Amino acid sequence: MRKLFFSFALLIFLAACSEEAPKNKIFAIHGVAIDGYDPVAYFESGEAILGDPSLRVDRGDVTYHFLNGDNQLLFEKNPEKYLPAYGGWCAYAIAENNTKMQPDPTLWKIQDGKLLLFYDDWTSKITGSLLEEWETQPEEYEEKADANWSKMHP
Repeated sequence: MRKLFFSFALLIFLAACSEEAPKNKIFAIHGVAIDGYDPVAYFESGEAILGDPSLRVDRGDVTYHFLNGDNQLLFEKNPEKYLPAYGGWCAYAIAENNTKMQPDPTLWKIQDGKLLLFYDDWTSKITGSLLEEWETQPEEYEEKADANWSKMHP
């Protein structure tokens, strides 16, 4: 029942959005990925921490910010380890609705060595977050998200 409500609430939200789903592979606002949060900090500090805009790495047309020089160097040495899965879009929306939704960088988890980000909205006050729903079946959701993402970005 809870899953049904989540899916219904997500569909209502998507229907209310007048724009077509974003075509970008990477979620970035004004070219800054993860709303400026340090991708390495999730792994190294176990926290969502805003990075310093002066400590940055540009990858194509997307910029990542870092808390400190050590995190910046770790990212430069192995960016694939720290990049968020599914381009930084909400993992649950990719899995359940095959669509891209802006995540809340403070709703996250590391699963199978991948950084997953999740969307949050008014329904979470009633039902719990999409992260909480993901936690009910993490392997199944990840499998669906991986399959959907590979179709979206072959």
